[in-house]
Amino acid sequence: MVSPRTAPIRTGNTSTFILKQRRLHLVLVDPHEVPYAGQEYVLTVGRTEHCGRTAADGSLSHEVPGLAQGELLLKVRPPLATPPPATSPRRAATPRGETPPYPPAVSEEDFPDATPAAASEPVSLHWALQLQSLAGFESDALTAAQERLHNLGFCIEGERGAPGASTRAAVRAFQRRHGLPETGQLSDIQRELIRQHDA
Repeated sequence: MVSPRTAPIRTGNTSTFILKQRRLHLVLVDPHEVPYAGQEYVLTVGRTEHCGRTAADGSLSHEVPGLAQGELLLKVRPPLATPPPATSPRRAATPRGETPPYPPAVSEEDFPDATPAAASEPVSLHWALQLQSLAGFESDALTAAQERLHNLGFCIEGERGAPGASTRAAVRAFQRRHGLPETGQLSDIQRELIRQHDA
């Protein structure tokens, strides 16, 4: 999130209002790290509602009021069913006097009344969002890195301000995922964390 901005507005008097808007950027992926691409969503923060579709990388980005809470509703379409083959091989006729093979081969033609399964309805996923400004690397590099790791899905089990075993494990997992040397040191991932989280 970015800091609040100021903008002059003509009112007949000289006045300045602070617009407490922040840019919220989210990337949504499933448990297998596959982006939720092209899915419908509704993002609500206060009285502000944004509707749209996620980008190819599963991301969405909006200016939102500087409030502490919000919610996100994502409608996930099920994957398309694989179409049946255009033609099914016909069962070969058994020559007279020979015993048919056992068990007999089964083909699509054996089920003439079968109808394709109806398309599944979209599944709705809901997240309650806790919105707050994160610590900056200039003032508190350790907490800043931990908060960003947490937001990117690397569990730190409540460690904040002290690099314990969970933090080192999360750093190694982050490094492994992004092809970096696995040092376990927060200072080694600061640049990549900023690129992945703040860009």
